[in-house]
Amino acid sequence: MTNRAEEGLRLSDEILADIELSRRSAHQVVMKASRLVRLVPNDEFADFLRFEREGYPLDGSDAEWLRRAGRESGDDKYFYVPLSKIVANAESAKARLEADGGSRSFSGEMLALASREHDAHLSQLASDYGKMQGVATQVMTTVYDQVSAMNHELRFSTTQESLFQQAQRDVDGKLGSLGGAVLSKVDSLTARLRDGDGESISQAMNTCRRLIDAVADALLPAREGTVEVDGQPLKAGNSNVLNRLQIGAYESGAPKGRRDRLRRSLSALYDRTSTGVHAEVSVDEARFVFLQTYVTLAELIQMTSPDPSS
Repeated sequence: MTNRAEEGLRLSDEILADIELSRRSAHQVVMKASRLVRLVPNDEFADFLRFEREGYPLDGSDAEWLRRAGRESGDDKYFYVPLSKIVANAESAKARLEADGGSRSFSGEMLALASREHDAHLSQLASDYGKMQGVATQVMTTVYDQVSAMNHELRFSTTQESLFQQAQRDVDGKLGSLGGAVLSKVDSLTARLRDGDGESISQAMNTCRRLIDAVADALLPAREGTVEVDGQPLKAGNSNVLNRLQIGAYESGAPKGRRDRLRRSLSALYDRTSTGVHAEVSVDEARFVFLQTYVTLAELIQMTSPDPSS
């Protein structure tokens, strides 16, 4: 896993804990999430965080994020100001509410009017505080949802990458056990697939077929006559590449179901790499053909040459 992804996973864990445990203000959480999207790019979420830091376009063009942040002020109008101002307004309304909310004594002819005006004043302060606090809370909720999704993706990528890295080490080890010629073909393949032009792809498909040939030569050199496999005589000459691979699998004592699956896979791959030399093949298809060949041959090698320690 890359250092940026590792740091992103750690940071996303922190942000989720900050929100769950109320350890940071809404503005602090937005700033921390902004660092996360610099490490792990997420363009849409980055736009939302920028709007919360700097304010929203006044034309309402980003109404979706405005709604998700709970910024409706009524009558299709929104609070466009930065989150820092929303928080400041909430704190100001709360402070005034606490200061003005104490008991007051009114006297004289204007008693009823003064009392009503005071109550209306407190009601407005409470409403303003509730709206501003609601926006801040909804922003935190939106950040939590987005960061949670990123956290799951990063955690999945970590597990997936670990599995692939282990598989690659195993595959390279199996192919390497057959000698340097086999791995040199793998290196040649990957170099050509990186080029991506038509001629390089054609050469890559040809090298892929030669890789299958090389594994067959290493596992079961050509021999005269036939070998009986599941009651069927198979030639094992130099040109009988797939037969020799099938014979090698049979002589390893592997179950028939597994052998049949590998036989079908190798037959399809061999046909595709043979016709792919002359047919038009996209770079994406060529990469998948290579990966399938790479893994299938490694399984065959493991089956015919099992690790004594396993």
